[in-house]
Formats: sequence, C-alpha cells, structure tokens
Amino acid sequence: MAYRGLFTKHVSIWAAVVTASRLPVAMAPLAFLFYGRGTDAGYSGGAAMAAAYAIAEAIGAPLLSMRLRTRPYRWEITAGLGLSAVAFALLAFLPTPGTVLAVILAAIAGAAAAAAPGALRTMAEDLAPRKRLHAALSLESTLNMAAWAASPALVSVLALQSAPQTPFLLAALTTCAATAALWLLPDKIGATDDGQHAPLKQALTAWPVYLTSIAAMYLLASIELTLPALLQHRELPVTYSGPILTGFALASILGGLVYGARTWPGSVERQSTLLLVIMIAGVAATALASTWTVIATLLALTGLLQAAVLITRNLTLREQLPADLHPVGYSVLYAGSGIGYGLSAAATGILLTVTTPDTVILIATGTTFLLTAAGRPFSRGRVRVRPQSRTGRALKYLRLNVRRFPGCSCRWFKRSPGELAAGVGWSERTFGSGIPYW
Repeated sequence: MAYRGLFTKHVSIWAAVVTASRLPVAMAPLAFLFYGRGTDAGYSGGAAMAAAYAIAEAIGAPLLSMRLRTRPYRWEITAGLGLSAVAFALLAFLPTPGTVLAVILAAIAGAAAAAAPGALRTMAEDLAPRKRLHAALSLESTLNMAAWAASPALVSVLALQSAPQTPFLLAALTTCAATAALWLLPDKIGATDDGQHAPLKQALTAWPVYLTSIAAMYLLASIELTLPALLQHRELPVTYSGPILTGFALASILGGLVYGARTWPGSVERQSTLLLVIMIAGVAATALASTWTVIATLLALTGLLQAAVLITRNLTLREQLPADLHPVGYSVLYAGSGIGYGLSAAATGILLTVTTPDTVILIATGTTFLLTAAGRPFSRGRVRVRPQSRTGRALKYLRLNVRRFPGCSCRWFKRSPGELAAGVGWSERTFGSGIPYW
C-alpha cells in the first residue's frame, strides 16, 4: 500500500501539526454561534463573528502566503498561528469583550493563520517520499475532513456542558500545540525572487483549478444547508439530517484513504473533472429521492467522491504552478473554497424563501456544472515563468550592494541591462577598471 512507506518520523509530526492546526478552523463557525447564544452578542453577533472570521481568512490566505516565497516557513507559520492563538485566548478569557471587539478578534484569528494550510501542504512535498506524495496529500485531506467531522460534537459538548467560551480555550491550546510541534520539523526556505514579480498574479493563471474549487464547495454547501428543508419537504424526520451528514463526513474520510492507497489511471486534472461531474449527478439524484435511505446512500457515495475531488484538485494545481508558487496557489485554492461556501450559503438562503428545497438543489447542481464547464476549455499545463536574465540578476545584486563599492558612479546603475551587456558605460571611473564583476 502507498501508506506503508509514508509514515516517517517527520511525516508523522507533520500529520499531528496539520490536525492540531485544522481543528480550530473547523470549530470556529459553530463556536462563534454558541458564543453569541451564551453572551450578550446574541445569534446575530455570533453570525457576524463567523462571517468576519471567514472573510478575513479568505483575504489573508493569498496575501500572507506571498511572504513564504522568500522567507523561512517555520517563522511565518509560527507568527500566524501564535497571533491566532492569542486572539482565541482573549475570546476565552475576556469576560465581556463587546460585540465589536469580539468581531475584530474573530477576524484576527482567521486572517493570522490563513496561510498555514497552504504552507503545511507545501512542506509535505519535501517531507514525504516523492512516490508517496499523492498519499501524503490524501492523508492531509483525510485529517482535514476528520477535524470537520469531529468539531460539531466537540463544540456542542464544551459550550453546553461547560461555558460558551470553552471552545475558544481548546482552539488556543491546539494552535499552541501545533506551533510547538512545528519546530520539530526541518525548515523550508522559500526560493529567491528571480524575476517572478507579482506572484499572486502568476498564481492566478491557474484560475480554472480555483474555479473548480469554488464549484465543489458551492455544491457541498448547498446540499448541507438544504438537507433539513428537503427532508421536511419530503415529510421525512428532520432529525435524520444529523446522522446523514455524519455518514457523508465518514464516507469522505474513507474516500480520501482509498484514493491515496494507490495510483489511478488518467491525469489528475481529468480525474478531478470526471469525479466532480459524477458528484453533480449524485446530488441532483438526491433532490429527486423520496426516501431517507436513498438520500443517505446517495450522499454517502457523494462523500466518497468528494475526498478524491479535493485531492486531485491539489495535485492538479501542483502540476500547473512552479514550486515557489505552490504556497500562494494552495492559499488561493483555500480562499476559493471559502468563497464557494459563502456564495452557496447566501444563494441557498435566498432561494429557500421563494422555491422548494428540491428545486434549490437542482439549481445548485446546474450552477456547479456551469462553473466546471466554464473552466475546462481554458485548462492548461504548467505555468512557465520567464526567469530574469543573468545580466538583470547581476544588476539587481549590484544595486542592493552599492554601498560595498565606494568608487561606483551612481549613474552607472541607471543603465539598462542591454546597455550593460553591450559594454556601454564601462570606464576606469566605474569600478577602477573596465572588468565586470560577474
């Protein structure tokens, strides 16, 4: 099996860091709602905190990830996770922070650690054996889904049995634990900037992959948010929605493990598109099902495919971007998932007021199919970034080190690389000799 040679010492520690850093993210939305319920903020205040957390996370992920291109990963991740832990701790210990301060702290907690998922995924490329990389990404996806599956029950027990602030205390502790364990891993240094200016713009050239991410999360959020209303519309017990969604989450975990256990035929890009189309068909069939057993079965099968869609999406992005843009690309992908979920939540809330739940699901599947089809004709291979010329690199180096050459004429540095390559402007006054320094 592919997992047999995967669990080295460093990969095991990395898996623990991934789990500990993802649990607070999974706990946050429901924790904010319970916090609002148990304090003066109310449900509206809790919802505002959840929205601030999600928006700040979507904005912070691509922006902070650009710092990783030229800086040590451990320091950057530590700073982000540490600031997030402080924000969670303040929410846990401040008696009455007020709604405005609570929303600000929620936004800080979301934005500060937003680059960590993409950075940890990039670190896996160095820690896992090359032949086991697809298994490592499958493991990461499985751990992420396990955290999301366990967080609702965990938050509910802590908030209802202890205090509304207790989930934030656990979030702060697990974030600190992830930060400490991170220093047991070898550091990863970002590549030097060899002419790849505007890294976010370069990463966005893989926009069909991000569009697939938005489409997948739009579909999943639609069925998750519409399921209780669909059961009620079919005159089925609404209480079945909890066990059905739990089965969906468990099937996703199993699907991630199964996908990573072996290699599959075809390119990962084609696998991702095909699996997403099958998912769309499965969710559409759910809207037409009349019994809860059929609905549960269809969603379990959809959950199996969901894990593979997420993993192949990550592998596709890895193939299409240069290595130093991977953390930026993964973070944009992460932000895209949040955007897809948010758009779906807004659309579902509006549509449920004007039409039936089964129609809402069918509209969601149609929208997802259109998003998937829109990006398919523009899918391309690896993005090639033109490197900076040798003369340009030397000029950049000399500009940065101009103080080391007291005899230099500053006018010389205003010459273009073409003029330098042609020898224009060489003189005894320039360096004391006409010999280039490179």
